[in-house]
Amino acid sequence: MVRSRLRGSMRALALAGILGGLGLVGLLSACGSSSGGPNSPSRPLPAYAGRSATLFDDTIEPAGVGLDFQKGYQPRHDPLVRERSQTSDAVIRVRVSTVTAKKDGPEVVYQLGLHTVEKVAGENPPETDFTVQITKSSESLGIMKNFESRLVGYPFVAFVREFVRPDGDREIHFHLAPDTKDVKVAVSDALALGELK
Repeated sequence: MVRSRLRGSMRALALAGILGGLGLVGLLSACGSSSGGPNSPSRPLPAYAGRSATLFDDTIEPAGVGLDFQKGYQPRHDPLVRERSQTSDAVIRVRVSTVTAKKDGPEVVYQLGLHTVEKVAGENPPETDFTVQITKSSESLGIMKNFESRLVGYPFVAFVREFVRPDGDREIHFHLAPDTKDVKVAVSDALALGELK
């Protein structure tokens, strides 16, 4: 009887030790995630205006959906690709997971659900699954109207940057390029040039 009580006490102590250890791991994990990581609310963000609005213009390169009939898209010679690479929060390979059209008065706003396949560059990537918008101000509105749900599954290289809105909320703006070797080499070259400056 004494032995069974002793065994019961030892089991209770062992269980308490395990639970205590798990609690400590959880506490340390929580502390680690709030220490100003890439998506921390304390990270200072720029306003979406000026040059940033040109670089992260919420558009899809026509070549990304096979509409570059003149084969004129040459990312390695495009200064915007270089500048986007050097100023993005991240350059990531993504796949379109959802396309949703929403009415905003008489206008349609398209929401693209994007899934990150691979991080190419950058220290502040968005969540693995994130959503961006294409509004009437985007040059890609025509692409969205013509392709809409057919875009699901399309791969792109996404240049993304987070901005702060006037109301204090945060939003991601982007530029989608074809998911090709040429684009990845252009990004790599741009980052190497940036390090030399």
